[in-house]
Amino acid sequence: MLPSRRVLVPALVLAASTFVRGASADPLTDAERTERCARIRDVAADNGISAGYLLAGIAQAETSLSHCWEELSWACQGPDSPDCAGPVVAGAGDGPCSLMEGGLGMFQFDGGTFDETIERDGDGVLLLAGNVTRAIDFVVNMVIGSQYVDVDTPEEAKAWLNTVTVDGPEWDAWIKTVTHYYNGCVPGSCGVYEQRYQHYSDAGTTVFDEQGPAFWVVDIPPCAPIPAEGRLLEETDTCFTKGGPLTTWRVGIGGESNLHVWTGTIDSTDPVNFAEWSLSFDEEGLYRVEVSVPKGTTPQASYLVEHAGEVTTVALDQSAAADGFVELGSFEFDTGVGQRVYLGDNTGDAESRRLSVDSLRLTRLDGDGGGAPTGPGSTSTGGADEEGGGGGGAGGGAGFDSDGEDDGCGCTVAAAEDGIDLRSFGYLSVVGLAALRRRRRG
Repeated sequence: MLPSRRVLVPALVLAASTFVRGASADPLTDAERTERCARIRDVAADNGISAGYLLAGIAQAETSLSHCWEELSWACQGPDSPDCAGPVVAGAGDGPCSLMEGGLGMFQFDGGTFDETIERDGDGVLLLAGNVTRAIDFVVNMVIGSQYVDVDTPEEAKAWLNTVTVDGPEWDAWIKTVTHYYNGCVPGSCGVYEQRYQHYSDAGTTVFDEQGPAFWVVDIPPCAPIPAEGRLLEETDTCFTKGGPLTTWRVGIGGESNLHVWTGTIDSTDPVNFAEWSLSFDEEGLYRVEVSVPKGTTPQASYLVEHAGEVTTVALDQSAAADGFVELGSFEFDTGVGQRVYLGDNTGDAESRRLSVDSLRLTRLDGDGGGAPTGPGSTSTGGADEEGGGGGGAGGGAGFDSDGEDDGCGCTVAAAEDGIDLRSFGYLSVVGLAALRRRRRG
C-alpha cells in the first residue's frame, strides 16, 4: 500500500543539512558547473520557468552544484544513482553516515532515512532529471505558500518567478521565501537568519554572474500543434499539465528519458491529481494513441480521450503493461483546440496504487504521414479495454561552502500559519534530463 496522501501539516521541524566541517572537496570544474547550470536552466524552461538561475542558486547554496558522492567524497554516500555510476551525495548533518539519514543529492531531499525519502518522493530523486523536477515542484509550492509573495496557483507562481531578477524589486521576497520555507530559518526564531539570508542571496548572484546574463535567456515554447506525421509528447512537454497538489506527485526511474512521474490512486468520485495532454493538430486524420506507463500498479487506470467532438473512455490495467508503449486505440482528430488525453487519480482502487504517467505518442495512420513511428521504441505492447470504440524536508538545509563549513542551524516552522505542506517534500535534489534540448537564443 502506498503512503497516505498529505496536503497540509500543522507544524514542521526542519533539520539542518550540515556537511562535515573542515573536510576537503574536489570542486566541479568550470565546464562541469556550466553543464549543471545548463541542465537546471533547461529543465526549468520545460516546466515554464525562465528564471533557471533561481533554482541554480539554491543548488549552489546547498552543495555547490554537486550531485554525486564522487564530487563531494568527504560527505556521506547515498544510494546508487544511474547518473552517478555510484552513490549520490548525502548530507552528514543528521548524525553518522551509518544512520543513512542525510539529505540526498544536489538539493538534499530528506524525508528521514534514505529509504523513507525514496518512498515519499520516488526513486527518481536519485536521477539528475528527477531531482530538478522535484525541486521545481517544491519551489513552486513554497512560493504559493509564502507570506512574502501574493500568488495562489502554480501558474501564478511560475509567472512571478519569471519576474525575479538578481537584485531586482522581487529579489528580497525571493530570498526571504527561500530562507524561510526552503531552509526553515524563520525570522525571529532562527539565530543566524541574516547569515542564512545572505548565503542564499550570494549563491544566486554567484551562479548568475558566473555564467553571464545571456546564458540564462531561454524561450518558453507554446503548446505546439501535432505535425502531420504525429509526435511524442513527454511529461515535460508544454502541452502537458501535472494537475493537483504538487506535493503528492512523485518522480520515478524508468520510461522515456528514464524518468516518469506518478501519484497514488484514490477511491473517490472526483480526482485530486490528474494528468492532461492538450492536443491540436496541423492536419485532421486518424491517429494511433499510445502511452508509456512504467511501474504502474493500478489495474483501473481510465483514460479520457476527447477527439473531433467525441469523448471516448479507455480502461487500462497498468499493472499488466509491459515496458514500452501501450495502445489506447485509434481516433479521428481534427485541427481544432479542445482535444486532449486526460487521466485522473480517482480510479476507485480500494487501496492506493501507483498511477504512472510518462509519454504520450501519436502516430498518423492515414494521409501522407500514415504509419510513421514517432520517437524511440516504435513497437506497441498491446491493446487496452475501451468503452465506446478504439483498440486497445522540505528542501534545504544549512548549505555549506566549498571548505565544508556549515552556515547555520535548523529551525522550527509553523507550516499551518503559512498554508504549505513542506513535510510532503524532503531536502531537495537536482539536475537535468539526459537528452535535454537547449533553448538558448542565439
